[in-house]
Parts: sequence; C-alpha cells; structure tokens
Amino acid sequence: MSKEVPRAGRGRAAAVPDGFYEPPPVVELPEDGGAPVVRFTGEDGRERVFRFEELPLPGLHRDFAHALGVRIGPGGGRRTQRAASSQWQTVKRFLLLLDGLAEPPRRVQELRVRHLERYLMSRRQTCGEKSARRNLQDLLRIVRVLPGQDRLDGAVADYAGQPGHGVDAQQAARPGYSDREFQAIMAAARSDVAAIRDRIMAGERLLGRFLAGDETMSVAEREQGARLEAMAATGRVQVDYRGLTVGEYPAACYAQARQLFVIDPDLAPLLIYAAGLSGRNPETLKELPAMHRLLEERAVAVTLTKRRRGKANSRTTVHWSVEGERELRTMGGFYLLLHRMMARSRALSGTGSVWSIWAGNGRGSVLNAATGGHIGPFDAEPARKLKLGAWAGRHGLVGDDGKPLQMMVTRIKKTVEVRTAKQVGGHLPSARVTNTADTSFTHYLRTDPFVTEWAADVLTEAITDAEESARAVVVRLGAGEVAAVPERVREQAAAGELDTPASACTDIENAPGGGRCRQSFLTCFGCPNALVMERHLPALLSLAEALREDLQRQDVGQWTARYGTTWQILTRDILPRFSPAQRAAAQETQPHLMLDLLHGPKEWS
Repeated sequence: MSKEVPRAGRGRAAAVPDGFYEPPPVVELPEDGGAPVVRFTGEDGRERVFRFEELPLPGLHRDFAHALGVRIGPGGGRRTQRAASSQWQTVKRFLLLLDGLAEPPRRVQELRVRHLERYLMSRRQTCGEKSARRNLQDLLRIVRVLPGQDRLDGAVADYAGQPGHGVDAQQAARPGYSDREFQAIMAAARSDVAAIRDRIMAGERLLGRFLAGDETMSVAEREQGARLEAMAATGRVQVDYRGLTVGEYPAACYAQARQLFVIDPDLAPLLIYAAGLSGRNPETLKELPAMHRLLEERAVAVTLTKRRRGKANSRTTVHWSVEGERELRTMGGFYLLLHRMMARSRALSGTGSVWSIWAGNGRGSVLNAATGGHIGPFDAEPARKLKLGAWAGRHGLVGDDGKPLQMMVTRIKKTVEVRTAKQVGGHLPSARVTNTADTSFTHYLRTDPFVTEWAADVLTEAITDAEESARAVVVRLGAGEVAAVPERVREQAAAGELDTPASACTDIENAPGGGRCRQSFLTCFGCPNALVMERHLPALLSLAEALREDLQRQDVGQWTARYGTTWQILTRDILPRFSPAQRAAAQETQPHLMLDLLHGPKEWS
C-alpha cells in the first residue's frame, strides 16, 4: 500500500514559500522590443512556451500575448496544457488569417467585426458548424480581455459581448451507446484486459521459477527466464535476435516486453474498461494516481483530479469497493490490478501516475533511453493517440445501424450516466456519479435518445398503470369495506348480474333493516350492500345531470331535503374516484335516466 501524502484541509495551514515571493511573469516582453513569449505552467506541473516570433503582424503581438496570458495564467479559465495549446492555436489561426487579407489590421484599433466573421467562415471550411462556433467562442473570449478595451472599435466590443455566437451547451450532442453496443464494448475490453493480466502473470511465474532455481525448467524456459531477469533489473528489453531480419526487430521487442510490462496497444482496452466500470471522464482516468489507501481489503481510496471543476474543486477522494479475487467486477479491484501490472514499469519511469508502459521501440529507444524505454504515457500529453477505432475494428464492433462502431471514451461515460439514471428510476440526485444533478441532466441525459426513449416508455407504463388502476375502481357505499365483499360476488357485479339503475346490489335479499330490500333506489347510495364500478359511471353521470336539471325546477329547500344526501355522496365520494378520461368516455354512452324511476316511499337519512 502506498504512503499517505499530507493534504490541505480545514485547520491545516497551506504551504507557502519562505520570505517574499514574486511569481514569474506569464508574459515576457523583451527589452529590445522583440516578440513576446508566453509561458504556461499548469496545476499539474505541465509546461509550454508560446513564442510570438513565429507569427505575422507584430503590431498585434503584445496585445494578444497579454490576452493569452490572462486566459492561461494562474487566474485564467484554461489551466491544462491541452486547453492552453488550444488557446494558442486560436490566436495563431486568427493572426495568420488576418495576414492573408489584402489590407490586414496592424493594430487592435483596426480590428473590425468583419474580421471576426471571416474567422468563423474560415473555420467552417475545415470543420463542422459546432466546432467552428466553438472556435469563434474561444476567439471572442480572447478579444474580451485584450488590454485597453476602450481602444477597440465599438462594434467589435459589442459583438464580442453579445451572447449566441458560440455553442449552446444544451444543444444535441453525440449520444451514448445503446445497451447492446455497450455490452459488446465491455465484453471486448474485458477479454483484452483478462489476456493482458494472464500474460503478465505468466511472465512473472516464469521469472519466479527461474529465480528460485527450478530444475524442471527446459532449456528454452531457462533462456527466457534469464532474459526476464535482466529486464526486471534494468527495464531494458532483452531479445534473442537470432534468425530474425531487421524488419522483424520491433515486433520481437514488443513480444518480449509484453511478458512483464504493459505496452502502448494495451492502453485502449484498459482505459475503455476503466471508463465502463467507473463512469469517469477520460481526462480523470488518465490522471489516476499511484498513491492510494487500502481500507481493510474491502475498498480503495483514491484522490482523483478533474480539471474542469476549476482550481478550487479539482480534486476529490473516491472510495471504490474491492471484491477479493474478482478484480474485474469492481473499479476498486480493477484499479489495484492496474497498479500491480504496471508496478515494475512505474519503478523505472518514476511517474506518479498509476499508468506506466514500456515505449522503447523506434524513437522511444532514444527519447526514453534514461528510463529503459519506460514512461508515464499521459504525463507529457494527456491527448495520447490510443487508436480506439482500430481496436474496435479488430473486435468487429458494429453499431445498431450496422456500420463500424465509432469508439469514444466520452460516449462510454455518457452511457454509464444514462444506465445509472435508469437503474434508480430517473431520480437525478441518486443517479449522479461524477456531476451535479443539473450537469448530469443538461450535458448527459437531456438530449440522449436512449434515455429519452426509456423515459417515454416509463411515462407510458405509468399512464397505463394509472388508467388500469382507475378502471379497477370499486366503491362500497354505506361505509362498507370492499375487501369484505366475497370475490365471487364482485365478479358477478363486474359482469352486470347484480345491477340496479346506478349501482350493483350485493345482497338484495338481506337489507340493512332486515328482509328483502323494498326501498327507493336512491337509498342505495347509503347502503353497505351497494357497489359502484366503472360500468355504472354512465348511469351515475346521467343521475348527476338529472339532479341538476331538477334543481332548476324545484325549491332549493325541498330539493336539498329530498336529494341533498344523494348529491353529496355522488359528487364527493363517487365521481372523484374516476379519472377525467373515464368520465369523458362514459359521457359518450350516457343513458337517459328519469328520477321518477328511482323514487321510493322516502329517502334514508
């Protein structure tokens, strides 16, 4: 287990330099009036230097260098090496575009709206509309922080401050994968991960046997064991080149290195499987640290880095469960497997990341000679090419449309968000894995066709259940309990065998007062022998209409004395039990019901 490093927290003083501290300037302006230099140092320690001497239009250099420094400096919004490089490319493309004009602007005062619009048009020629508008959005952010805003043309300042030029965060984006596609991806990645694990374990077992002096080893095994021993000690791949042509050397080096180390082609399935298990963004997974804490062999605590949350909230500690030897079932077990498989390489590369591979072929043998070819693959540049399309092609993965599957780790993250939302019934506070409920909905769930289809199915099922529940309405009048009515009697009532004009009588031979019932049908609304079902709804609506018409013809006091109790039971206890849709359907078959047929000697009170 790794040692715990001191971390900032409540009650702990932050580390500060001794004495007076003057941070190095982000923008360097040569005293001789030469081109400015912008230096970037990210929160993760990655650095880049951007030199304006390679760009045209020197009259714009200092202003745009200042703006670039604001955007990528300590207080700026672009604090990763990749984001800083993207901002530099925006400045570079814009100045090259302006230089190609017949009369390019020489100072920021000469910038016009047409120059910004021309930049958008030029980006549309080389990329899609969404990317072009995102590029324009980046340029406008730089224009807004140019020094001396009062020097800008008023139309340019207004244009840069207007909303709507960039990309709408809520517009349709690339969806996640369907359940079938996701299962196929994870099955392919799991098979590759298991193969990587098994081959490294086989190499470790062979090395262990050689070091233990196993006398049962064959000559070939002893020779291979000796090569593995040298590799484990120095990190340099030992290959028997006898019988090989020069063109076969690289493949032989890879074949030998993979016996003890993870190599470049292994990264694709390992990263894909990590994304499928954790639901994390590829940027976060690429910065998985080797430092961790193992909690009673049941969970592992890892501090993750998520640059998009800003400097203050870029780190968070997660606890991933561990299930013993079932290391491919949980993210905690898989993380420990990654840590173990790359431990030898990590000791040689010196990286603080869990990721460490042998990359000593070709140019790598020279660039990484000091570490025997071992590197942290995402240390220098997170945007390492993983050749995900080639990996998907080797496994024959196809989309639901029958075409080759477009493999993207970001789509896997979105798929996990969608699947988690489904598992918790769409309750976003419970569904969120790595984001707030609002972010999960806006960026991952809102426009995803699979979650939209699922939500429509859920809503349809809910409406159907509600309708079926409403159709199953059974009301027992007279304060009686429906559960006390025998099932056979309820079946007879549902079939219409026990119908009275506006309800069903479950026991006409035994009235509450004794003997066969001879009361007015209106008294049924206060009788415990009466049942009301949906089949009676047309007659009940007709009765309500007849009572309203009778009220118009009679004195209110007389009408209340005669029908008041019936009216209250009908309108408060019975009709509200049925849905508006049921009542609307019943009106189409509503019979004509005369009150005279319901009158008896007198109504019960």
